[in-house]
Amino acid sequence: MSTIPEPAQRLAPQARWAWRLSWAGGCAVALIGLAAAGGGLPGSWQQIGMAVLAVAFVAGTALVPELRWRRWRWEVREHEIDLQRGILVVRRTLIPMARVQHVETERGVIGQVLGLSTVEIHTAAGSHAIPLLRDGDAGVIRSRIADLARTDDG
Repeated sequence: MSTIPEPAQRLAPQARWAWRLSWAGGCAVALIGLAAAGGGLPGSWQQIGMAVLAVAFVAGTALVPELRWRRWRWEVREHEIDLQRGILVVRRTLIPMARVQHVETERGVIGQVLGLSTVEIHTAAGSHAIPLLRDGDAGVIRSRIADLARTDDG
């Protein structure tokens, strides 16, 4: 039995910045929540919470997006879509073209600012995404998947 080679395609380099902005925004929301709840917490607990948030903000903003980007790989082949992602645990998913029902692109607010789109692949079992691709690349990939899914005779 032959093994399927690991996917070779990477996400757009700007994906790291999208993840950094998202992480920093999450930390800011947590900080606001902690500050709002601060009156009901003992002083030491609020200080511990602030310290944890500071470490999460600094380490997470610098490290997590870089690790995610380095691990994220994808490949669209004639008979399957191969996705590999993770930070500490690497997950690999093969989506048979015969199972693809429809495919679409979407752009979030951060994606619009950075010129990035996500390709969503829908099957009867759920959906999968190839996130944060350059807008032009996402359109080409969406069309290719749609063509392969339509012509695959399973």
